[in-house]
Amino acid sequence: LAQAKLGSRRCRRAARHSSKRARVVRAAMRLFLRTVSGETSAVEADSIASVGEVFGKDAVVFGGVSLGPEAALGEVPGLEYGATVFEVPQLPGGGDGTEAMGKKNKHTHGLCVRCGKRSYHMQKKRCASCGYPAKKMRSYEWSKKAKRRRAVGKGRMKHLKLMPRRFKNGFREGGTPKPRTKNAKK
Repeated sequence: LAQAKLGSRRCRRAARHSSKRARVVRAAMRLFLRTVSGETSAVEADSIASVGEVFGKDAVVFGGVSLGPEAALGEVPGLEYGATVFEVPQLPGGGDGTEAMGKKNKHTHGLCVRCGKRSYHMQKKRCASCGYPAKKMRSYEWSKKAKRRRAVGKGRMKHLKLMPRRFKNGFREGGTPKPRTKNAKK
């Protein structure tokens, strides 16, 4: 029985203390609003009024913390009579989608003099595709398709395309070739 009385007394005391904490004293406050342009204006507000009611739809910051539009002024820690609240511009977007694509205007890679691709990293001074200025061409077994793209016969073959004809004629050089006779077997 004594334990039950003690428990109920504790509950009543806890309820009394929590109601004191939840209650916000209604008081008039004078706050200063610093706008984006740098102008300061005085704002009279009630401590139970919400941030949205006092400052409208503008986003405001106090003490480095963004204040939500539904927060009561009396519940904001450190906000008291004579405090300065800063207005911050609301930027459209801000995600990593379409809006962020407009910020991608730096050129990290330029044209490589050896492979011609736009993969030469201008700060590292190295081509991401062929490995220039390294003497050995960059190629890996895990990338079969990249090796196929670079294989013999995939370019103009300025020298190699003449080889079959030269081989057929015994790699002759200098002099004039024998005249061809048309229909020699008549």
